[in-house]
Amino acid sequence: MLKIWVAILALLNVVLLSACNSGVKQVELESNLVELLSRAERDQVYIEEGDFVMGDFGAVQSGQWLPYFPPTAEIDEAHAVELSGFSLSAYETTWKDYDTYSLIHDKPIVIRSGGEEYPREAYLQNLEHDHDLRKPARVTWQEAKDYCLWLGDKTGIAFDLPTSAQWEFAARNRGSKDWIYPTHDGKATPNGARRGGEGCIFWTGVCSVGTNLPPNPLGLYDMAGNEEEWVEDWYSETYYRESNGVKNPTGPLEGTKKEVRSLEVGSLSFSFSRRAMPAVLSNGSVALAGFRCAVQSPESIH
Repeated sequence: MLKIWVAILALLNVVLLSACNSGVKQVELESNLVELLSRAERDQVYIEEGDFVMGDFGAVQSGQWLPYFPPTAEIDEAHAVELSGFSLSAYETTWKDYDTYSLIHDKPIVIRSGGEEYPREAYLQNLEHDHDLRKPARVTWQEAKDYCLWLGDKTGIAFDLPTSAQWEFAARNRGSKDWIYPTHDGKATPNGARRGGEGCIFWTGVCSVGTNLPPNPLGLYDMAGNEEEWVEDWYSETYYRESNGVKNPTGPLEGTKKEVRSLEVGSLSFSFSRRAMPAVLSNGSVALAGFRCAVQSPESIH
């Protein structure tokens, strides 16, 4: 905690300048910064080391082993993975925290839609809007990466994006084969259940962070749905077949698309489900997704 207060004091001059430029009151920005940095550490859930079968681990049905989702069984081939301990945020990053980060760095506060950007107010409070300060922030992969690394720089803690293996291990309650879906109980949840949280928007299914479904047994919220989430890895259709037995895999060394998790809540969104996301979509829009930060340290930070 001492490191966090040192970081806060070092940032106060930057906060003052940013507040003046944005119209946000200095005291509000300072308060939000203090809250962000202290909560970033507090919300980290330590996940003990372990090994598991990553990918479509399937099940024996009528005496025969079958994958849960045959159309992607080859791409999501089951393979053994060993992980060191790590920590993962209990919550997706909110617009409130990302707006604070943007203001400090004098980044524009915008809505992105159809390849265009439109100004909006910071710390929007409107539960009917996807950019409400309690909703999950949707940013590019690089922006998510930069945010987590910024937390690390300011706190002295090894913040970064989680790897795909870490995300799946956590979503499956430390790799349990009982967690076919990344929900609180490992069972499929109908898409309509996404409308039950605070401020859920009917058309997008986006709710206030941490309000839709109960946490999984590790204490992680929204691993199933709300927003898709960036992970560290490049996406590859062959990597799973090439990485059996790897310890702490980080994905392919290079690629053209990044990987996203937490695809949706529903019967086809398995705990191993993933998809590729290019930097720019076919309509010219930048690719956006939610994210949560991890701490890449084998020891608990608490």
